[in-house]
Amino acid sequence: MIETLGHYRILESIGQGRMGDLYRARDTRLGRTVAIRVLAPSISGDAGRRARCLADARAAAAVSHPNIAALYEAGEDAGVPFLASEFVTGQTLKSIVAGRPLNPRRAIDFAIQVGDALADGHAADLVHGGLHSGNVIITPKGSAKILDFGLAAWTDGGAGRTDAASFDHQTDILSLGAMLFEMLLGKPPSTVRTLSAINPDLPRELDPILLKATARGKGVRYESAAALAAELRSVAAIVDARSEASRPASIAPAKGARRSGPLGWLIALLTIGAIGWLVWIAAQAT
Repeated sequence: MIETLGHYRILESIGQGRMGDLYRARDTRLGRTVAIRVLAPSISGDAGRRARCLADARAAAAVSHPNIAALYEAGEDAGVPFLASEFVTGQTLKSIVAGRPLNPRRAIDFAIQVGDALADGHAADLVHGGLHSGNVIITPKGSAKILDFGLAAWTDGGAGRTDAASFDHQTDILSLGAMLFEMLLGKPPSTVRTLSAINPDLPRELDPILLKATARGKGVRYESAAALAAELRSVAAIVDARSEASRPASIAPAKGARRSGPLGWLIALLTIGAIGWLVWIAAQAT
C-alpha cells in the first residue's frame, strides 16, 4: 500500500472502483482526514484520458455546497495522479432505506437537500450523471452528501466527457425523482408512480411532484432541480402544518388564575400583608 502522496499520509484502504483505489488519509498540512483516490491504470496510463479526468476533477472542485462532498485537490506525486476529497462519515441512503420506507417528512428533507445540491452543480454547468441512493451519504447529523459530483462518467467506467455528453440536468432530476420514490416506498419506481394509490397515508401533494419528476418525456419534467426542491419545500410546510394541527391543544390557565413564578409570589405576599394590616387596624379600633 502507498504510504504517502504529496502532503497526505495514507492510513488505510477503504475501497476499490473503476476510477481507482480509495484510501482514508491524513492531510498533514491542515490536520484533517480526507479520502484519496489513486486513478486506475486504465486512466492514468492513457495520456488523453488522464488529462480529461484531471480536468473534470478540477472543474468539480470549483463547486462548493454543504450537500456535495468537496473535492479538495486533483494532484500528482511521483507520476501518480490522485484526487483528494472530503472524507464523509455515515451511511449510504441505500443502506438506510434497505427496502423499508422512510418517514415521509424525513424523505422529503433528504430530497430537498439533494435538489439544492444539484441546483448548485447545474448552475456551474456540471451534472452528476450517475446519481442514485448508493452514492448519497447521510451523515450522523442528518445531512445528505452527494459523492463523485461531476465524475460519474469516470466512476461508472466511462471514458469521461464523451460519455458524459449524454447526461444533462434532466438526467439528474429524473434520478432524484427515482430516489424520492425509493425513500417513500422502500423500492425503486414502478409503472405506478402515484404514491397515494400505493400508500394512502402518504401526502397526496407528492403525487403530481413524483409524476413530473419521473416523467420519461423531458418536455414535461421539471426544468430545474431548484424548481423541484421549491415544490418539495411547499409540501414539507403542508406536512408540518398538519402535524402541528393534529397535536393536542395545550391547556390554558383558568381566567383569573394566580400567576406562578417570582411575580406571583410577590403579589401573594403583598396580599397577605395587606390583609394582616387590615386585621390589626380593626383590632385597634375595638
